[in-house]
Amino acid sequence: MSRKTRLAILWHMHQPFYRNPHSNNFDLPWLRLHALKDYFGMVNILGEFPGLHLTFNLVPSLLAGLELYNAGVTDPFQEIFRKPAAALNREESEFLVQHFFSIHYENHIKPFRRFDALYQKKMTHLAQPVIPDWLQIFTVAELRDLQVWFQLSYFDEFYKRSDPRVAALIAKGQSFSEKDKETVRKVEDEILSRIVPDYKKFQENGQIEISTSPFFHPIMPLLLDPQEGRKANPSLPAYDLEFDWEDDLRAQLNDALALMERTFGRRPAGIWPSEGGLSERVISILARTGIAWTASDEHVLSRSLPRELERNPRFEITVPEALYVPYRLAGEPVTIFFRDQLLSDLIGFYYQKFPAADAAADLYRRIKGIASSSAERLTIPIILDGENAWEFYPCSGRDFLREFYGLLSRDADIETVTFSQALVGPGLELAKLRSGSWINGNFDIWIGDREDQRAWELLRDAKNALTAAKNRLAPQPITACEELLHIAQGSDWFWWYGKENYTPDIAVFDNLFRQNLTKIYQILELPVPEALTRPIAAAVHAERLHLVPPRDCLEVIIDGKLSDFFEWQDAGRIDINSYGGAMNIANPIVKTIYYGFDDNHVFLRIDTKKDALTYFENGFSLSISLQNEKNLWQGGMLKKEQAVILENFSAGAQGAAGRIIEIKIPFASLKIGPNGILQLKLEWLFNGQPFQTIPFGDPIKIAIPDSKAYAANWQV
Repeated sequence: MSRKTRLAILWHMHQPFYRNPHSNNFDLPWLRLHALKDYFGMVNILGEFPGLHLTFNLVPSLLAGLELYNAGVTDPFQEIFRKPAAALNREESEFLVQHFFSIHYENHIKPFRRFDALYQKKMTHLAQPVIPDWLQIFTVAELRDLQVWFQLSYFDEFYKRSDPRVAALIAKGQSFSEKDKETVRKVEDEILSRIVPDYKKFQENGQIEISTSPFFHPIMPLLLDPQEGRKANPSLPAYDLEFDWEDDLRAQLNDALALMERTFGRRPAGIWPSEGGLSERVISILARTGIAWTASDEHVLSRSLPRELERNPRFEITVPEALYVPYRLAGEPVTIFFRDQLLSDLIGFYYQKFPAADAAADLYRRIKGIASSSAERLTIPIILDGENAWEFYPCSGRDFLREFYGLLSRDADIETVTFSQALVGPGLELAKLRSGSWINGNFDIWIGDREDQRAWELLRDAKNALTAAKNRLAPQPITACEELLHIAQGSDWFWWYGKENYTPDIAVFDNLFRQNLTKIYQILELPVPEALTRPIAAAVHAERLHLVPPRDCLEVIIDGKLSDFFEWQDAGRIDINSYGGAMNIANPIVKTIYYGFDDNHVFLRIDTKKDALTYFENGFSLSISLQNEKNLWQGGMLKKEQAVILENFSAGAQGAAGRIIEIKIPFASLKIGPNGILQLKLEWLFNGQPFQTIPFGDPIKIAIPDSKAYAANWQV
């Protein structure tokens, strides 16, 4: 048997079903736009690396949507693009200017002079107090150029570089004609029609395996038992949801497998469970469906083992033979792979910051390090979204992939394999499998918030209404209602409900979810529940990071340890562990940030996953940014010789790292006082290179209280 280390990469391709059940067109364009770039380009690039073997997970809702686009279904973005620029009315021009810059600025707008000029013109007018009338601000020629550039920006890099039609339009840059728009439309239709045949081609030549997921991407354990949310995280408050929808799960699995067999000529051997969500009962159902393999996240494995997985200060798995091996649940024939979360999330959220060659070399080095860490034959699973990361990479990540794939192609000791190929060889047995997902090992995002639970309640009520009415219905309306139920069971609706995630399209997602349920009642000829006429999502979501304000002034000794129980008792708190599981890399360094004040200082306490000092002793340093309305102040902590020191801190600042990190900074140096707003951002560096940013997005905003604010917490 070959002793090569096996690298199993799975790119998960998924978009929800955006079709409006009343108009039968799509309400959002993201399936189409990702198809133009990522669904086409991610498989097409493999033609340059014929020796590689990869797995692509194609969700049936994506394929069904793609088929509808090829049949002529449209979305509002596509309709605005197709309309002659001179015929756009005020509302349509407002839609165009509002939405046609919806792509990463640095990578997809700024590199193109005309596109950037249009963007800067928009931003200049948005900064003025008068509400813009875009028909008066932009000329017809500028509106038409915006129509074209938005579509061009989503074309795959292969077409931008190699297709003479697209290259000519990019070279032209501006003053596009309606005839140029027709060229763009033809190229778009061509790309959309090529996607399925290209995957089929690479499958037939043996270079890729195609797996799938339940048809509309539901969280399988929650369909079987919504209380799995509390089983995976017992700290969740109790909620009143009890049902068992195994019939729906089986239907979604069978429909998915049937569609894949019709489309690609063979039945998939593997199922990627939506959001990595598994439970023991799900495994049993997959086994009875004839599935050979499935997969989840290392957190799920860790919670299922007698001893949890550990990573050392360099974030390497301390016992590689525990993670990098296939498993089977006792008594079940299905093989389970557990992804290396760090490697997967480095690709998803970290390497975008680096030059392509440096990022690829770092990933390759880490894989080689794993390969050399054990005498056993290891199988390293890397599993992540195949589309969402690339917008944040220069050139849509294609330069990074070329560098990385090239390194793998030239390595004689690493063998890239599909997941079915990785089935060959020894594995381990799990006595139990703890239910969970690839986000923090639980289901909080999909059922932990009151908005999530309200959506499940409405879904349950619609399911019950259909069940009660089945005896009086013909087969066709039953089938139509069941499809609408399955659509509403998709994970994406619940992903956007609640405070964990944010999208400017939340109103559209909310409406689509409710419209699918509304259509069921209309088919059943029942009154539509009043609750379905009201948004589920809050009009204004809370801050994505939940801040608990301080209760009183602090007295803190800056020594890197908890000097006494009461030292930080009245501090404010920011729980980082509950934030951004999918928006930061694996094994986050920081668990909780505490903050507070006395009359003259701001105090910060940073609790890390391991003792804080060990990070600084192993090549990490910390950059701290604090900003008031006008000024930005930055300092840092790093190890120098034998001690952890402050660097670039202003006079009077103190800091220490031990079990925890403690910092004290004078208000005077920050030029801020009571009732001011302080913005905080942390960036960890490893060997001088950016490693992890907290928070991932906008800075944490901390309000500095006055004495009246504290007085509200006094008790007598």
